[in-house]
Amino acid sequence: MNWYSKNPLRSERGSATIEFAVSSILFIFLAFATVEYGVLYSQRHAVTTLAREGASLASRNLTTNGNMMAMLESTEGALGLNGHPEKYSIHLAQINGAVAAGTAPACTVTSSGTLSHADITVPTPATNCDLPANLYAYLQWDAGLGAAAVNQFTVLKVYYQHTPLTPVGGMSPFLGGPGHQNTTLLLASRAIF
Repeated sequence: MNWYSKNPLRSERGSATIEFAVSSILFIFLAFATVEYGVLYSQRHAVTTLAREGASLASRNLTTNGNMMAMLESTEGALGLNGHPEKYSIHLAQINGAVAAGTAPACTVTSSGTLSHADITVPTPATNCDLPANLYAYLQWDAGLGAAAVNQFTVLKVYYQHTPLTPVGGMSPFLGGPGHQNTTLLLASRAIF
């Protein structure tokens, strides 16, 4: 008879080693997933805040569109846009109401960043500058008022490319999550003021 098969202590050590290995792999996976989710959540929040606060500030017409874009690009923090135009795409559209009967609302678009992706849409006059039809109607000339009901709307769209920090983030497309070239995620936000 074999000595190894009779020794219960050796059998328990082998089982404990296997349990430790499986538990360690699960723990490392959960730690990586927690870190990746935390970073992704922080970046998503930063993209949403940048769109909302940027659109709010741009709607006040306190500075030129060029200066506004420079200010948005200088954002640090969770996104670190400054000096990395390949990671983002920002589009600022200002749509002014019609000034006379028979004229259309005027749309100007300022863009920055070099990120390209199939899901990135740039506001264009042909699509009402990405303004929903019910809001665009307020910019049309109203003969009863003798002016447009609203003078201006501002639309700010922010797109950001999240690059995973951990191996778990790269697995997102395989686990059913959205993916961009199987390794990065496109975060997007739009704000209208």
